[in-house]
Amino acid sequence: MAPVILVTFAGRQKRMDILTQYIRRAIADGIIDEWHIWDFTRSAEDSDWVTREFGPARFMGDKAPYQEKGAVTPQSAFRTSVKIEHDFHIAVVPNGNPEQCFEIVVGGWNNMQSVVRKVSSSELNATARTTEETIWSKATPAVLSPSVPNDVVLYVDQAGTTSLRVNGVTLGTWPELNLSAGAQVMVRGGWGANLELCDVHASVRRYVGNPKEQLPYWQAYDYYARRVPQFSDAVFLKCDDDIVYVDVDKLNDFIEFRLANPEYFVVSANVVNNGVCAFLQQSAGAIPEEVGHFEHPPGGFGGSLWLSAERATALHDFFLKRERKHLPLPSAAVEWNERHSINFVAWLGKDLVHMALPKGDDEYALTVGLPTFLGRPSAIYSDFVVSHLSFGPQENGLDLDRLLDGYDALMRSKLGL
Repeated sequence: MAPVILVTFAGRQKRMDILTQYIRRAIADGIIDEWHIWDFTRSAEDSDWVTREFGPARFMGDKAPYQEKGAVTPQSAFRTSVKIEHDFHIAVVPNGNPEQCFEIVVGGWNNMQSVVRKVSSSELNATARTTEETIWSKATPAVLSPSVPNDVVLYVDQAGTTSLRVNGVTLGTWPELNLSAGAQVMVRGGWGANLELCDVHASVRRYVGNPKEQLPYWQAYDYYARRVPQFSDAVFLKCDDDIVYVDVDKLNDFIEFRLANPEYFVVSANVVNNGVCAFLQQSAGAIPEEVGHFEHPPGGFGGSLWLSAERATALHDFFLKRERKHLPLPSAAVEWNERHSINFVAWLGKDLVHMALPKGDDEYALTVGLPTFLGRPSAIYSDFVVSHLSFGPQENGLDLDRLLDGYDALMRSKLGL
């Protein structure tokens, strides 16, 4: 059976809370196997929430900050398995002395040398440090393997002396790292080396992108495209973090349609507040004219709904008041050859061979560039409905709190919470 993997580019807590309830229900019901949360947050508050809410990190970009990984004590070693070509960083924060920590760099300087540093905890993620002191250094040529997961074990003996072993070789033993009270352990990559934590298998896991990067989404596509053999049998779902309604009862039907119709490059859900879907919904008579006129967006992009908070509000209010949460399209599946918003779409894992996308407009690539090149159109599936809160141009005029309250109440009714 094909595993189902949902990818979400996160994350704004206020908008994503509702989606989280729907997806956790879909995981509990066995519809979704894995939820990959890509942390592309833009505020410290949202980043903290994503870190708390969504479990362990599986992957970190080379500029991502340290992430908590585990602990070490004299009674329990810290063990992990990592794929990284060089510059694996371990931060050890002693219990009882959180202000002063130690940083172990394994395979720095192009995988040729390793060091241990003493550094203030407040400067761990700083690009320029004033407190850093190197207390040990050793040539460790080719200590990290680029082709297989590297086994890393950090030990503390009963006297508090710390040792590190990588791939069965002891790098060093350091009495000056007295960790007799135990310590918290954090990890990161660095200097052009991404880090994958191969011992993370949770159904909900984080993928931490490089911070403050414009158009960061290519990092996710690049990750999957480099692992085609691992994911070729999967079905991928991708949804925005502000999806505020999911018809979980029809989600499995959507997945089965995706599997049964490989001729389509991507398949979209039937989305509330999506220019192309609104046009098709109204063409089928599902949205009366008094709600507003929803034209065919030029080339499938933009249009009056995309630009208008008032039109979006009217459409959301109409949907929230509607007893049957379905806005049928002209046919069960509408073939589409123009651009459309990728608020909730599905693709096949075997198509990752085509998806090493460069930095840029992923929506255009998935709905225009690749379908044109491959001669495979998109489709929009009528019977699976989701609701998308807002596009950027709609933001300022929306009463977000009122709409979120309405969708929260709908979610609780739908899920019986």
